[in-house]
Amino acid sequence: MLRDNETIQQNQYKIVIYIRNTSWEQPEGHRLHRNVQILKSKYERSGYEISKVYSEPSLELDKNERPVLKQLLKDAASGLFGVVLVWNVFTLTSNGDELQQIERELAGNDVELCSATEEFDTSTEEGREVFNCMCSLLQYEHLTTKQDIPLSALANMIVKRRPEREASSNDNI
Repeated sequence: MLRDNETIQQNQYKIVIYIRNTSWEQPEGHRLHRNVQILKSKYERSGYEISKVYSEPSLELDKNERPVLKQLLKDAASGLFGVVLVWNVFTLTSNGDELQQIERELAGNDVELCSATEEFDTSTEEGREVFNCMCSLLQYEHLTTKQDIPLSALANMIVKRRPEREASSNDNI
């Protein structure tokens, strides 16, 4: 029988998928099913194990209830997996502060948050800055999806331009 540490180490490479219906116009299940199939196919072909799909029926619930998200966070604290995969960060929440809290809770349990459509790496200083910028921009996410621009691409552009703006403002001193 495996000890708890060995079990947790094994589960570091297990991936879970979290999905929820984020739009009143979205037919229940259609896009979600497609997204799950795409994610499972892509990551299983790459050799990763998708151990569970957490599916939140968000339209039927008060936005503060979210029992499936609460269960995912509880399972993360138990060390049942090492990665939470979402289609995009908007899937978790449209509130930047809440997204930061969710990411911190996952990271505190050695669970990585990954998005299939947005590139960020919270293990580096620049990646953390990009993620924080993404959280600040979440309220504008609907604009980027209408233009097929990943939120992370916009955040990366802003973060990379900051040193240019700071340097040009220092030149004027």
